[in-house]
Amino acid sequence: MSPGRLAFGAAPLMLLSVAAAAQNLTASFWFKGEPRNATDCIAFDPQFTRQHTLTVQDGKASVTTPGGIVLSLKPTGPGVYEEDTVMDGLQLKMIANITTKTLTLSDKYIGCWWTAKWE
Repeated sequence: MSPGRLAFGAAPLMLLSVAAAAQNLTASFWFKGEPRNATDCIAFDPQFTRQHTLTVQDGKASVTTPGGIVLSLKPTGPGVYEEDTVMDGLQLKMIANITTKTLTLSDKYIGCWWTAKWE
């Protein structure tokens, strides 16, 4: 194989590596309860409104809670990661969108929502 063909064939692989590296990040954020939250949701604010950390590394994402619990999120689309979990009796869905730099946390049954944005 000629050097020109080798370089041409390697270019897409290099672009993929650059794209993957550009998606790696660590961001701190604080959820904020939505005004529409039911009164029952306010009791959960203290645990969700403290600092959390989102880490995206090599196409995998995780959120570390203030208590040190690490939640692994699954990729569901370009720059979007989700996880369903149970915490303190809440059926939660967490969605991290690294394109819009937003996170949402919602409860399936009570109707609680928390959102966060990082810069």
